[in-house]
Amino acid sequence: MARRQAARCVFLPYSSRANVSADAAVFDVSSYADPPFCTLSPMWVHGGIPVPGMPGVTSDSVEGVWQGLKVIRGRIEPRFFRGKGAKRGGKPSGHRLGDQLLRIVEARRRIYVPAYEWMLEHRVDPALLAGFLELARRGVVQYLHDVGDNGDIGNADEGLAHAAVLVRYLNRRLAENG
Repeated sequence: MARRQAARCVFLPYSSRANVSADAAVFDVSSYADPPFCTLSPMWVHGGIPVPGMPGVTSDSVEGVWQGLKVIRGRIEPRFFRGKGAKRGGKPSGHRLGDQLLRIVEARRRIYVPAYEWMLEHRVDPALLAGFLELARRGVVQYLHDVGDNGDIGNADEGLAHAAVLVRYLNRRLAENG
């Protein structure tokens, strides 16, 4: 008997939620979602998330990493590593990774995505991720969204939706492990 092909998870831009059928498997993974899906938000306080480029330093949330390493008026703000992630005001000149100042797209690739994936692998309940993977293995297409529309890591004009990062992570796990 042939094994069923796993279905890919799909990033769903927030503004396109009304465009999927009513019987589609749609999951809100934003901070506004019901538990346990809200734990997939970068704003969620998990604790102990390593801060890229700062050995031995941790953040309570992925958003804390992102905002804390944002360089505004020449400075990062490590206080953002504590507590629930919060947006930081001001015009950033980039993000600090060690002694490097990274532009937005490079910072997403080298700071945000690694911190978010570390959170998925070390802080999120493995059963939650296993549930997505099991549905996909059964051929169920799943649409994941947060409150953002930008799923393109290379689009520097809009904030990156973490649901897109989650979708890429889940699809990679499916490709690696079937």
